[in-house]
Amino acid sequence: MLKSIIRNSILSVGLFMTIGSLANASTHDMIPNIDDQKIVDFEYFERKQDRCLEAFSRSEFEVAFAICTPLAKIGFRDAQLVTGLLYAYGEGTDKNLQRAKIWLMEALKNGREDAAQALSEFGMD
Repeated sequence: MLKSIIRNSILSVGLFMTIGSLANASTHDMIPNIDDQKIVDFEYFERKQDRCLEAFSRSEFEVAFAICTPLAKIGFRDAQLVTGLLYAYGEGTDKNLQRAKIWLMEALKNGREDAAQALSEFGMD
């Protein structure tokens, strides 16, 4: 009987110590907090896309490729169209019809209907 009381007491003390240590556990400060989130400046990306289109229209293909490709990767449909055309023509980058098709299909999927015409012209439809 005495052994049972001692054993239960030891178990109770151990349980309370465990609960106490859990109460003092880290609150995981490394988990992102919604208040810490940054606001994306979409106007910045729109200006970058305008520069991409301007470079393309001035036949500055290497500049257009450098500006448009990162924008295409984050979903800007005009940049996707230009990137696809640059790959298709081999202007500003090596010609690569597989990559051209990928970017033109993305542009089409995102609402650039003229990408369908480009796909057709290059026999990629």
